[in-house]
Amino acid sequence: MKLVPLRKKFHINFSTRFNGKLNTLITLFSVVLFTTISVLILSNLLPVLANVNLSLFEKFISLILISTFIYSALHCVGYVDHFIKSLTLYQGYSPLKKSQNPSPLNKSNNDCVEPCVAIIIPTLNEDPEMVRETLLKAKGVDYGNFEVVLMDSSTDPEIGRETSRLCRELGVKYLFRNNLRGYKAGSINDTLQILDNGFKYVMVLDSDHRLKPSILHDLVPYFEDDPLLTFIQTPQYFNGPDGDRLGLAYSYQQHIFYKHICRGLCVNDSSYICGTNVLIRTEHLEEIGGMDEGCITEDIATSFTFHSNGYKSLYIDKVYAEGLSPPSLSAYYGQQLRWSYGTFQNTRKVISTFLKDPGKMKLLKWWEYLILNGTWYFIGVGIFIWLLYPVTIILLDLEPLVLGPLNLPFYIFVSMVLIQTLSSHVERGYSIIKLILAQALFFSLFPVYTRAFIMGMLNRKLKFRVTPKKEVYQMSFKDLAPLLVMVFLLAVSVIIGVQRINLGEDTIVYPSIVFWASYSLLMLLIFIFYYYLEDRRKYQWVVKDLNLEV
Repeated sequence: MKLVPLRKKFHINFSTRFNGKLNTLITLFSVVLFTTISVLILSNLLPVLANVNLSLFEKFISLILISTFIYSALHCVGYVDHFIKSLTLYQGYSPLKKSQNPSPLNKSNNDCVEPCVAIIIPTLNEDPEMVRETLLKAKGVDYGNFEVVLMDSSTDPEIGRETSRLCRELGVKYLFRNNLRGYKAGSINDTLQILDNGFKYVMVLDSDHRLKPSILHDLVPYFEDDPLLTFIQTPQYFNGPDGDRLGLAYSYQQHIFYKHICRGLCVNDSSYICGTNVLIRTEHLEEIGGMDEGCITEDIATSFTFHSNGYKSLYIDKVYAEGLSPPSLSAYYGQQLRWSYGTFQNTRKVISTFLKDPGKMKLLKWWEYLILNGTWYFIGVGIFIWLLYPVTIILLDLEPLVLGPLNLPFYIFVSMVLIQTLSSHVERGYSIIKLILAQALFFSLFPVYTRAFIMGMLNRKLKFRVTPKKEVYQMSFKDLAPLLVMVFLLAVSVIIGVQRINLGEDTIVYPSIVFWASYSLLMLLIFIFYYYLEDRRKYQWVVKDLNLEV
């Protein structure tokens, strides 16, 4: 098969595609919008501080709440900014006019030579039968010059032997390393050290992602057309068993990121490596010293190293691989803990680099890494405060914060959720009801993200764990306990709040506080009855199946 020249198939003149003036205008609009919202929210602060009837504790609580409103507004505006740029500036594939000339290709004996690509699949105690499907799909890629390489770091000897046998059976190059240095990043770097220098590009692929045949044939020409391009990231798309509530909610969450946020990042020339389904120019990876082994989320850390050293990236919004969603809440929470902790790790590096050399990147890239990505997982603390605030006001009988009529942080947040929900319904066909139910899963993450924040602030080590792909483990009580405590506090608060309203106490403000507590309680109850109980049934089915096998 010959490589089709890029300009003969796709139009990717990104220098003209991303209209610089319009991008600047959208960015300025976002800055003005955030500034306006912040001023409106902060306009509540002076009356609070000047109110002699409020105790110091009440003023402190109001200040904390206002801070979370500003934080929420920041990320709402950030999402709106990406969404607008995604719709107006990012363009996917579009056919070229026949009159345009094809890109020149290297030739040997009058034939097009396809650059050599290594598809690297790192594994660590993965189910060999699951890996088989991944290897078969990788072997079936419609491209003439590539090699599939599996780097195994398994600590289970039996899994290691089965994986080695599987690779021999399928004709896949099998490598093994007897250490876990750098975990996934170390696996990729060690693979590149072992392989010869004939691989111009390397594709990183997780062990549960099944490639579509056209991926290399479509993506390699982008690199051949632009020698300065360093990596191309493509979406992660997840499929779970039919009727799997967690799988659907997880797929919805990933769609929000991999659709308009990633497209907006691309417009800002800040596309991230996202762990899998990414094609990287080997020469550039070697120039920066390989994948970042110092961060538990090597993908975002390596992305920052590339961008802070002037390398180019691209995001192609076309699904080239399908992966498996986490099979249980335990697996999902473990993954989210690792991602959030790794982001806090990388943020320290980003801050340090910014303080030493702020001119190292353009302002928009600093905005993405330092502000939006760097602070996103503070959302765990934010949710915790939003859950706890009505409880504190009602149970301690404190004076609540009264927002002015123009301060609408709640409506801004609701608007963002509606945009995400409606766009996901239109683009993926997700049920509106199930998308709303998926919001409850997000609420349940506050203990996970808060724990990652505390560990990151204290610089405590987090043990690396691969996200289980098929194994179903029971959710631990330490993960469930904070949710149960919050449900109890919210339920008591709602009961007391309703009683006070019936007694005619502060009927102007209390209904909104009780509604706030009721909504939060509803979200957590949906999580428990819709997600947690299903998770328990999954685990019980697994135990039952194991007993039958015995």
